[in-house]
Amino acid sequence: MTAGNGGGRLRLALLLTCIALLAFQLRGPLVALAPVAAEAQRGWGVSPAAFGLLTTVPLLCFSLSTPIAPWLARCIGIERAIEIGIAGIVLATVLRSVDGFGFALASVVLLGVSITIGNVLVPAVIRRDIPKRGRGAATSVYSVSINVGTVITSIVTVPLGAAFGWRAAVAAWSVAGVLAAVVWLVLLRSTGDAPAEPVSAEPPVAFRPDRLVALLAVAFAAQSCSYYGVTTWLPTLLADERGYSAVVAGSASSVFQLAGIVGAIGVPVLALRLRPRTVIALLGLLWMSLPVVLLVAPEHFLIGSVLGGIAQGGGFTAIFTIIAEVGGDARRTTALSAFVQTVGYLVAAAAPPVVGGAHTLSGGWFFPMTVVLLTTTCFLVFGVLAATLAARRP
Repeated sequence: MTAGNGGGRLRLALLLTCIALLAFQLRGPLVALAPVAAEAQRGWGVSPAAFGLLTTVPLLCFSLSTPIAPWLARCIGIERAIEIGIAGIVLATVLRSVDGFGFALASVVLLGVSITIGNVLVPAVIRRDIPKRGRGAATSVYSVSINVGTVITSIVTVPLGAAFGWRAAVAAWSVAGVLAAVVWLVLLRSTGDAPAEPVSAEPPVAFRPDRLVALLAVAFAAQSCSYYGVTTWLPTLLADERGYSAVVAGSASSVFQLAGIVGAIGVPVLALRLRPRTVIALLGLLWMSLPVVLLVAPEHFLIGSVLGGIAQGGGFTAIFTIIAEVGGDARRTTALSAFVQTVGYLVAAAAPPVVGGAHTLSGGWFFPMTVVLLTTTCFLVFGVLAATLAARRP
C-alpha cells in the first residue's frame, strides 16, 4: 500500500490510525502491573527482584524473537503479520492475570513475542508507506501513542483494581487490543486480499552491522534500560520516599509517561531547526536530570519526572526516525530495526531486576538511581555519536 495510490489521504489517515492503535498496545500491557505492583507481589508471594522478571522476560523476548517478525512479514505480508501480533497481545494480557506466578511468566513470553512483531515492523511500514517528509511526523504519532497508552494505563489501572481487583484491572487492557485488531482488519480489506509485500520467495536481507548500526543499538539499549528501570520502580520509589498511597504514587508516576508525549511531538519540530545530534544532546541532558533529582532532591520528583519524561518520549522518536531515514527500502529497514532492537532489548532486559535487586540489597534508592544515571549518560554519549554519523550518510 502506497499513500499516494487509490484512497490517497483517506488511506494515509487510516494507516496512521492503525499505527497509533497498535502503538497503544506496545507498552501499555507491560506497564499495567507497575501501579498495582505491591498487590501483585503479595498475591503471587514473590520478591521485588522476582516480580521484575515479569518485565524482564518480555524484554528478552523483544531481543531473542526479533527474527520472527521479518520471517512472518516475508511469508504473509506486513499487515497480516501485525494482525497476528495484536491477537497474541490480547490473549497474553488475559492469560497473565490467571492465578499462579509461573503461569504469568509463561504468558508474558507470548506477550513479548507478540509485541516484538509490532516493534520491528512499524518502522518498515513508515518507511514503505509514508512520504519522506512525513516520516518524522509518523514516527512521532507512533511514539506519542505509546506514551498515551502508558499514561492511561498508569492512571486507570489503580482505580480499576480498587473496584474489581488487580487481576481484572490488568486483564481489562485486552479490550484496547481488540479495537486495534478491528481497525487493522479494515486496513487489510482496503489493501485487497494479497499481502502488501508478497516476498515469501525472496531470501532474507543480507544484513551486516556497521559502526552506525552499532551506535544506534547501544543508544537504544541505554534508552530502554532507563525507561524500563524507571517505569517499573518509580511508583514504589515514590511510595517509599514520599509515603504516597498506591493510588497517588501511580498517578504521580504517570507524569513521567505523560511528559513523553511532549518529547515525541517536540523532536520533529526541533529537527526542523537543529541538527539531530543537538536534539539528542538536549534529550540526553534531560534524561540525566531525572535520576539526579531523585538522588539529590526527591521532594521535587515532579520536575525530574517532567524533564525525564520529555527525554524518554523524544529519545525513542529520535532513534527510530534515524532508523527510518537510513534503512533503505522496507525490507532493509526491517532488518536494521530488528538488529537494533535485538541488541537494545537484550541489554534492557536486565534493568528491572537490577534496579529491583539494588533496592533489595541496599534497602534504599541511592544505588538504583545511580544505575539509571549511568544508563542515561550512555544514551547521551552514544546517541550523539550515532546522530553525527547518520548525518554524514547520503
